[in-house]
Amino acid sequence: MSNQNPGKHTQTPSPLRSAFAHSGAAVEFRARAAKNADALDRLVKDEANPERKILFKDATIITGTADHRVLRGNVLVVGSRIAEIGPGAGAGVDATNGVVIDASEHILMPGFVDSHLHAWEGQLRGMSPDADFDQYLEVAHKSLGTLYRPHDTYIGNLVTSLVSLYAGVTTIVDNSHNSRSRDHSSAAVEALFDSGIRAVHAAAAPRFGEWEEQWPTDLDRLQEEYFTSTDQLVTLRMMDTTADAETWRFAHERGLWVSSEIGSDWVDNLLDLHRQGLVTDTHTFNHCLGLSHEEWQIIADTGVKVNICPRSDTLFGLGPSFPAIDEALSVGVRPGLSMDNELSYGVDMFSEMSVLTHLQRGRVHQRRNAAEQDVPEPISAHDAIEFATLRGAENAGLIDRVGSIEAGKEADIILIDTTVPNTLPATDPVATVVAYAHPGNVSAVFVGGDVRKWDGHLVGVDMHAVRAVAEQSRDWLVARQQERTAA
Repeated sequence: MSNQNPGKHTQTPSPLRSAFAHSGAAVEFRARAAKNADALDRLVKDEANPERKILFKDATIITGTADHRVLRGNVLVVGSRIAEIGPGAGAGVDATNGVVIDASEHILMPGFVDSHLHAWEGQLRGMSPDADFDQYLEVAHKSLGTLYRPHDTYIGNLVTSLVSLYAGVTTIVDNSHNSRSRDHSSAAVEALFDSGIRAVHAAAAPRFGEWEEQWPTDLDRLQEEYFTSTDQLVTLRMMDTTADAETWRFAHERGLWVSSEIGSDWVDNLLDLHRQGLVTDTHTFNHCLGLSHEEWQIIADTGVKVNICPRSDTLFGLGPSFPAIDEALSVGVRPGLSMDNELSYGVDMFSEMSVLTHLQRGRVHQRRNAAEQDVPEPISAHDAIEFATLRGAENAGLIDRVGSIEAGKEADIILIDTTVPNTLPATDPVATVVAYAHPGNVSAVFVGGDVRKWDGHLVGVDMHAVRAVAEQSRDWLVARQQERTAA
């Protein structure tokens, strides 16, 4: 309906508009925006300073610790690490000797950790919104994946890393199962470094097509060329999609963790691998669908880390098509969460937490209504955040460094705005994060104390250029596949 009098609303008194104007809120908002711009300049300028101090003041803090603590107070970051937490933290720090950030209208929490993400597929985002697993394999692995140049691998990893940071995911386990050559693996690693995300690069062999067959021995080269320090943002492990004893031994001999796709439809030798002593606490198992109770008990007894995929398992129809949350919890395993890939949906840990909570609680209610025996307890919003942060860090082998807001840990921190319509009035901050927030509400992201997103925008990233190269890569791959099909 057209507005016949565009000036009418500005001329008619509004209680809401009057209250806003008279309260000084408009002036305060403009002053805060200017102050935030100054803070960003200082944050970027001081990145290389190991003594830099950042004080987040008056935040609502979701610690992400196993005891699910939530408090109101300050967080002091010195260099790359969290130094103090609490109402009096950072006493003596002001604008003369640090950067002070007013977090009074934000939820401060640990950055999310994605335990299993195939980052190389970034430019294929949204290509098959209704795909099942066979269609996913056809598009990503059998056709387009076989055409990837090292350049395409770089673009895929960069795009995925940037959208992860935008969404508040500060750490990913990059399950790179399209390592077609040494150059492809190098390109994947370099994109992770360039993005500024914290990542675990898990190199793996392609599933289809011709390749250099340099894997797994190429892991030795990668370790020597790129992973010279255990203190850097990007670290290395192996991914093995086949659960092969020989490759697992290769990783164990080098002290490398192994990430594996585990499910009854894919792996039938888990008991044998256990008998050989190859199932250890340096393994991360993705999905874990359709496993027997005996297999779950092995996972629990050996300390294997597990992640589940609420959206992937249900959308693609993997295994029993339901995330294995109750099976994990029944043996005392607290799983991480992972998004798998972006072919049919986007990187969004808020959605993973919400979907998992609704699915699991729905099944609990269904079983209770059917008067079944031994029905599990419904998971809570606190549980969902723990899975998305602390347990993700455990899957990444980084639980001593990230995953919670604790003194001594790396300052991987996100701020969630509570002033916008979908998050206010943030009555329960944990519920706000799990049931109401989305990636657009993440106003700031820090990785190791360095700012990656500020005031809702990625810092130092030319998104027009990123979009252009992503489109060019996608279009080149699709054109080559069409040519191949026509031939």
